Amino acid sequence: MDNIENLHRELFCILFPAIVKNDEKALQCLGGIKAISQVYSQANKKRLGMCFQPDNPYMKKIYSDAKPATGVLLKIKVKKIKTGNEIKREVLSTAIVGSVKKLNKFESMCDFQYLPINTNTAGTKKAECILEQILPSGVDNFETLLQPAPSFITPFNFTRSDKPISYCYTDKRYSTKDLVKEETENTTKDEVHKLRGDRGLPIARYTFNLTDDLPTEPNEYYLKQKKTRLTIYPQLENEYKIVQKHFEERPIWSLNLVKFHTKIKMSSLKIILPCLGIYMREGPWRMMWVRFGYDPRKDPGARVYQTLDFRMRHAAGVHAMVMTRDQVVHCKKTDRIRNFKKNASDELSVEDIVYEGAVYFRPGMVPSQRQIYYQYCDVQLPEVRELLALEPPAGYLCHERRGWLPPDTDQLCRDHIFRYVKQTLLATHKADLKFDDASSGDDSGSDGDGGASTSVAELDESSIIIRMNEMDDTNN
Repeated sequence: MDNIENLHRELFCILFPAIVKNDEKALQCLGGIKAISQVYSQANKKRLGMCFQPDNPYMKKIYSDAKPATGVLLKIKVKKIKTGNEIKREVLSTAIVGSVKKLNKFESMCDFQYLPINTNTAGTKKAECILEQILPSGVDNFETLLQPAPSFITPFNFTRSDKPISYCYTDKRYSTKDLVKEETENTTKDEVHKLRGDRGLPIARYTFNLTDDLPTEPNEYYLKQKKTRLTIYPQLENEYKIVQKHFEERPIWSLNLVKFHTKIKMSSLKIILPCLGIYMREGPWRMMWVRFGYDPRKDPGARVYQTLDFRMRHAAGVHAMVMTRDQVVHCKKTDRIRNFKKNASDELSVEDIVYEGAVYFRPGMVPSQRQIYYQYCDVQLPEVRELLALEPPAGYLCHERRGWLPPDTDQLCRDHIFRYVKQTLLATHKADLKFDDASSGDDSGSDGDGGASTSVAELDESSIIIRMNEMDDTNN
């Protein structure tokens, strides 16, 4: 066997779910060399997508999962000798091309595909593709919008998961406040009608309201859980002091922010955080951990720690430049269990790694995904800081949904963030945008400085002061 030294040459292996007769078309189905290179450079973050019709936007992609493998790619030359009706094969040479340690395999099922095909053609029943009649080509005039065209409107997807799962139909699928209150009072010991995440907890989770007092110390259940964990993992005490120091400096933290600053594994944070704070599932500080002994409902300064739900918009093509949830690698339960059993000296897993773009935003940055939960103080924009600097009027009480902020503050912050994101993305991906010069010129005139920024400019600081006065009137 030749080229044994190539065993140290690691290859990027893709198991294509079809018989490849044309290499170029196969690469186009995978998104081209650029898409493969992005997945290769960010193997722990991105997934490789495949579509049999790359030019058809109605085709839903399937995504591969990178799995560990142990293999060797061989190059074998075979000589065929035909004698009568028999074909004899003789191996001339065998060479090692490289080794394979990760295999990208497409195991997800294809979604229901509703393709733009029309069978009601004149005179024949032959199916014809109407894709050119639906999608605009080049720079079209306004008259093309007035001409009759086939209506072809389909939802984005029909299945909510890549792989088949067992689903239990129940009336309590979507919980409401009344339902949660009823379950807390009447079915505390009922393990059947609890949410899956609450079945292992002997205590009910906190439901945000403006009347009940917040707990000042952790529950005995979490303290016992920490004590048990210390017997098998003594380093937990040092990690606990690190997180405790961060909570002394700042009373409200998100889980991703704690991961980003401490670099502590999720298996330890699940035990540490319930011993230091209470988790807000809803309200102005939803998805945040609040330090025990601190009540943000009584402190107007806690408005800077409120949650801001930011989502990318479908404008100027920037929505397609940020990864979807399908493209992001998700940590499976089996991987979490496997990582939980590893020693503390091992490297962080995919679940434990948090990038700066997932917790902070400043000019020149792009969100790491299409939906992110920021805290207002972590949005480092001068326009947002001006909005947060305005004090609530005297006598104003904390609102159940807005907290200490005036109405429409979240919308104004989203406008500012999106304006910066659009400028960054368009400047970075300008060479990749498939727009003609004429169409890009029209977009720059209508969607540049006067699009999202117009609504922001119209609502300046004076309008916020007026809203503050309206809040004062409603509270009085």
